[in-house]
Amino acid sequence: MNHLSQILTDGQFSAVYNMLSLGLAAMLATTVFMLASQKRVLPRYRGALVASAMVTFIAAYHYFRIFESFKHAFETAPNNPWAYNVGYRYVDWLLTVPLLLVETVLVLALPKAERSSLLNRLVPASAAMIILGYPGDAGIKLFGLSAPIWGALSTIPFLYILYVLFVELTKSLSKQSEQVRGTVSRLRLLLIGTWGVYPISFILNMNADPNAPNWDTFVAREIGYTIADILAKCAFGLTIYKIARMKSFEDDAEFAKTESKDA
Repeated sequence: MNHLSQILTDGQFSAVYNMLSLGLAAMLATTVFMLASQKRVLPRYRGALVASAMVTFIAAYHYFRIFESFKHAFETAPNNPWAYNVGYRYVDWLLTVPLLLVETVLVLALPKAERSSLLNRLVPASAAMIILGYPGDAGIKLFGLSAPIWGALSTIPFLYILYVLFVELTKSLSKQSEQVRGTVSRLRLLLIGTWGVYPISFILNMNADPNAPNWDTFVAREIGYTIADILAKCAFGLTIYKIARMKSFEDDAEFAKTESKDA
C-alpha cells in the first residue's frame, strides 16, 4: 500500500483513474468517427452528426481536465483530497446536454416550428437542471440549502426533459419507417436508462462529509458518472448516426445504392 492508502486505497485510485482514462478515450474516438462520417449521410442529417461530435469533443476536453484534477488531488497533493474539482463535470454538462438535445431533434427532421418549440422548452430546462444540481454535488451550502434539497430541485427539470423527449419521440414514431421506428424506440430506452444513472450517482455521494469522507461512495459516484457519460454521449451519438444513415437511405435511393457499393 502506498501513501495514497490514507485517502484512497490503491484499488480505489486505480478504478477511478482507469475509468476517467476510458471516458477520455471514448470521447476522442467518437469525435473522430462522427467527423469522418459526415459524407455517409445526406446533408440534411449532417447537423445532427456535427452536434454529436461537438458533444464528445467538449466532453473529451473536460475529461482531460477532470483527469488532471483527480491526479493532482490524490497523487501530487494527497493532503488535500478536496482539491478534486467536480465543477468540471458540471461545466461540461452545461454545454453538452443542450447539444445532446439538439442532435436528437435534428436527426428526427421535424418541421422547423416544431424543432424550435422543442428546443425553446428543453434547453432552458437542461440549464436549470445542471445549475441546480451543482451546489449539492460540490457540497456548497448555498442559501442554506442542503444537498438533498438541491438534488430534489434539480430533479424537477430533469423529469420534465425526460417527459417532453419521451412524448415527442413517441409522436415522431408514426412519421418514421418501420426500421427507423424500431431504432428510435430503442433510443428512448437508452435515453431514460442512461440519464437515470446520473441521479443515482449523485445520491451515492450526496451527504459527503469533508471531515470524514466515505471514499467508497466517492469512487462509486465517479465511476457512475463516467459510465453514464459514455452511454449518453458516445453510445447515444452512434445511435443518432445509425438513424441518420437509415433515413438517408430511405430519402435517396441513389445515395443508398452508392453507399451500399462503397460499404
